[in-house]
Amino acid sequence: MRNRSTRVALAATGISVIFAACGGSDSSVSGGAGAGGAGAGANASSGNGSGNGSGSGSGTGGDTSTGFGTDGPGEITTGPSSGAGEGAGGGASCAGETKTAELVPLDLYIMLDSSGSMRDRLATGGSKWDAVTDALEAFFTDPKSEGLGVGLQYFPLLNADLPTSCRSNEECGVSGPCALRGCRSSFESRAGIQVCVADSDCPDGDTCVDLGVCSQNTNTICGEIGERCPGRAGTCNKLSRSTCAHPYSCVTEDYATPDVAIAPLDAAWADELIGSISRTFPDGGTPTAGALSGAIAQARAHAEANPTHRVVTVLATDGMPTECNPTSADGIAEIAAGGLSGSPSISTFVIGVFGRDDDGAQDTMNRIAEGGGTTSAYFIDTSSDVTQAFLDALSAIRGTSLACEYQVPAPSAGQTLDYGTLNVQHTPPEGADPSTIFYVASEARCDATAGGWYYDIDPTTGGTPTKIVMCPATCTRFQAGGQVQLQVGCKTEIPPVN
Repeated sequence: MRNRSTRVALAATGISVIFAACGGSDSSVSGGAGAGGAGAGANASSGNGSGNGSGSGSGTGGDTSTGFGTDGPGEITTGPSSGAGEGAGGGASCAGETKTAELVPLDLYIMLDSSGSMRDRLATGGSKWDAVTDALEAFFTDPKSEGLGVGLQYFPLLNADLPTSCRSNEECGVSGPCALRGCRSSFESRAGIQVCVADSDCPDGDTCVDLGVCSQNTNTICGEIGERCPGRAGTCNKLSRSTCAHPYSCVTEDYATPDVAIAPLDAAWADELIGSISRTFPDGGTPTAGALSGAIAQARAHAEANPTHRVVTVLATDGMPTECNPTSADGIAEIAAGGLSGSPSISTFVIGVFGRDDDGAQDTMNRIAEGGGTTSAYFIDTSSDVTQAFLDALSAIRGTSLACEYQVPAPSAGQTLDYGTLNVQHTPPEGADPSTIFYVASEARCDATAGGWYYDIDPTTGGTPTKIVMCPATCTRFQAGGQVQLQVGCKTEIPPVN
C-alpha cells in the first residue's frame, strides 16, 4: 500500500483563532516588579501588567471570581476579585491577529464483517453485502470525505497454515478439532452441527457421534453410520476426511494488519479501498473478539505514529459473535473499553445490520458501543433501505468525531503560547451571542450537562498538548454546527464555584 502524507483539512465547523493581549480600557499601572493577581471576576478583567498599582476601575467588588493558581491550569484557586496588579478596570479588551485553525485530522480504521451471513438476501433486493459495500463506496467518494483518513480490514481471516483438509485432530492444530464427529442433537438445529471430540463437549445428556455423508447426496451430513439416509439419499458412510472446525483466526496481530492501510482519501485512495472490496467474498463465521482487538491495536499504533490525529475504529457487522473468546456482549464490551481507556485512547463506533428476528442483537451492539465510549450503536433494520442507512451512519460518525477535537493553535512568530491564556467560545448556528466553554483540566472533571474542554496532555505535568478536547456534552452541542473560536491572550476561564 502507498503511503500518503498530504492531508486536506476538513472544515465541518467554522473555527477562528484570535491571538490577543488583554488590558483594561481605562486603567494604568505604576510601580515596580509586583506580580499580577490570579483572580478574575465576572465583571473584571485580567491583565498582563506588572507592578503594585491598581487600575482606577478595578476595585474590590461584590462578584466572586475564579482563577488559576500560579502553577497554571492544573491548580485551580478561587477568591474575591481585587484586580490588584492586573492593570484592569472594567471589561477586558482583547484584540489582535485572527487566524484559521484546523480541526484535528480524523482517521477511521474500518473492521468490516465479511462472514457468510452477509450473503443473505434483503427484502428490498440484493444481499446485505451488496447494500453495505455500496454505502462504503459512496462514502469513500463523497467530497465531504476528502482528506479523511481511512483504512480497511475484514473478518473472519483464516488461520495461518490452515490445512485444506484433515484426517485427525492433530493435523488441525489451533484450528481443530477435525470435524469428524458431532453432537447428535445438533443435527436438528438451525445453527448447524456442533463439532465434538467426546460426549463432554455436548450438552448434558447428548452424545458425540461419528459423522457421515450420504452416498447418493454428498452434500448431506448424517450421524447414523450404516443406516439409510432419508429421501433416497443412499447410505450413511463414515467420513474419513473433513475440514478443521475452527479455521478462523483469533490472533490480534492478524486483524491489526490492514488490507488497505490508513491514508487520506482522494480519488486514488478511494479506488484502492473499492478495489479491495471487489476482491472480497463473504464467507465464514464471526470472530468478533479477535477482529475488534486487532482493530484497536492498529488504530492505536497509527495514533502513536500520528499524535496530532484522532483515530477511531468502526466495527461493522451483521452477526452475533460465534468464534473466538469472549463471545458475550460484556466480554467484547470490555475489549472496547480497554481501547477507550488506553493511551492513546481509541473510541469504537458500531454499525449493526440485523433482521427483526435477531433477538438480543441490538442490546449486544449497544453494549459494545457503550464500552467503546460512543454511547450506542447505529442499528440498521434489514427491512429498511440498508445502503442509505449505512451511509447515514458513516456520515454521522464522521461528523461526530470531527466536532470533538481541535488542534492547539500555533502562536505567531516570536511568541510562545501560554496554555493558561486560551479560551474556547462557541457561537450557535442560529446566530445567538457566543458563549465561553469552561476549561475543566481533565476528562474526569467534565460536567454531564455543562460540558467543558481540556487538553489531551495536561501542560502542568510538563508535557506539550497537541489537542483541545471537548467534553461529551459540549461535543454534542458542537455537532449542531455554528462557529468555534479560540481566544489566546486572556486568562483561561474555569467553572464558577457555587
